[in-house]
Amino acid sequence: MTDTASPASASLLRIARYPVKGLTGQPLDHATLTAGQPLAGDRRFALAHGSSAFDPAAPAFQKKAHFLTWVRNPHLASLHCGFDAGGTRITVADPEPETSDDGIDDADLTTPAGRAALEALVARTLTTAETRGKVTVAEAPGVWFSDVPPPYLSIQNTATLAEIGRMLGPVHAGAALDWRRLRGNLLVDGFAAWAEMGWIGRRLRIGTAVLEVAEIIGRCAATHVNPDTAEVDEDVVGTLNRVWGHNKCGVYARVVEGGEIRPGDAIHMLD
Repeated sequence: MTDTASPASASLLRIARYPVKGLTGQPLDHATLTAGQPLAGDRRFALAHGSSAFDPAAPAFQKKAHFLTWVRNPHLASLHCGFDAGGTRITVADPEPETSDDGIDDADLTTPAGRAALEALVARTLTTAETRGKVTVAEAPGVWFSDVPPPYLSIQNTATLAEIGRMLGPVHAGAALDWRRLRGNLLVDGFAAWAEMGWIGRRLRIGTAVLEVAEIIGRCAATHVNPDTAEVDEDVVGTLNRVWGHNKCGVYARVVEGGEIRPGDAIHMLD
């Protein structure tokens, strides 16, 4: 296939994954993509609340309502996490270092002790009404805890985020919408605002990988949560509906040809 009209400046700006659904994202300086697979290590773990139907003995996709997420549990954003290169060891800064000792230092989430440490911290951070009983770190081979069943990566466009930011309230003061609110995997630059809405069925070459855009992403109130303060301080969904008549922002894409990607890689649209 040949390259089609793609801005000469179009490039991959950032890569991120979310080792634990609902917790801090992990910036990556490169990633190896595999055809038919999500970003390695993305949403490998999740925090199942006490009423979750997820069964590790019979793992299968479950909707996000079965897990703790920003949309219903914004205080999760107060847990500022770091991860090792494999995305399985977690460190959590103490949210109130002067009055408590509630951080986590390098817990291995593949072990019972590591999972128990995170479960206890989340239980202390949220109310009993939010956790609905015991919090459990969920993990199962071959299962990723995305909001949708297919093995997609999510893509955000800097120009679109800038347009949305201009229409938001005083928290943004005209600055671009913080992409961390959208919890995307790839941030792309150099395209016109909302260009991604016309990419369904099209393919993008990034580095040595090729992705095919499959769906437009509908947004929820998780985007209203400030990733630094954990406050609900912006009405992103209301703004999208008021200004543009929809709640869409970003697209899902599947990997059709595996390869290496890095921030700074040029992006070419393919037909």
